[in-house]
Amino acid sequence: MAGERTKQDEDWYAVLEALQEGDALALARLTRLINGFLGRWNAYDFRSDWDDLLQEVIIAAASAMKEGRIRDRRAVVGYLRTTARFKFVDRLRAHMRVKEDQTLPWEDVVGADALATASEPVAVGLSQDVQRALESLSEKRRVVVLGVHLQGKTYNEVAEETGIPLGSLKRYLREGLAQLREELADFLDSG
Repeated sequence: MAGERTKQDEDWYAVLEALQEGDALALARLTRLINGFLGRWNAYDFRSDWDDLLQEVIIAAASAMKEGRIRDRRAVVGYLRTTARFKFVDRLRAHMRVKEDQTLPWEDVVGADALATASEPVAVGLSQDVQRALESLSEKRRVVVLGVHLQGKTYNEVAEETGIPLGSLKRYLREGLAQLREELADFLDSG
C-alpha cells in the first residue's frame, strides 16, 4: 500500500497535459476519476447521461488548464469535482423541471401547444387574466419566468441573456411562480 498513490497525490495537471497530447491512458484515468465522483453522488438514474457529462467535464478542465485558469497544480481534482457536480446538478434540474403531473398556472388555461407556438414574450393565446398576472410581476421575475417556462431556456441561458446572477435568477423564478399561483388561484378554481 505504501507504493500506491492516492487520487490527491497524483499529478492530475500532468494527466491533463498528457490528455492534450492525445494520451488515451490519460483519458481513461480522468474518466475513472469522474465516474467515481458520479458514483459517490448516486447518479445511477442518470447513467445514460454519464458519457456526455464526462465529455463536458474533461473539455472544461482541459480548456481551463490551457487558458491558465487552473493556477495551482493541486487544484485539478477540486476543479474536476466541482465542474462534474455543477454539470450533474444542471442535468438533474433539467430532468426535474418538467414534471408530467405538475402544470404551470397558465398551462391549465391554454394548452402546451399554444405556448410552444407563441413567438411574443407574452404568449398571444393567453387569457387576459393570465396576461394580467404575468404583467403584474416585476420585470426581473417576468423575464425569468417567461424565459425558463414559456421559452424553454435553461437557467444558464436566461442568466447569460439577462445578466442576472444564477442565484438571483432562481429566487426570481421561485417568487414569480409563487406570485402567479397566488394571483391565478381564484381564476383556476373557477374553471
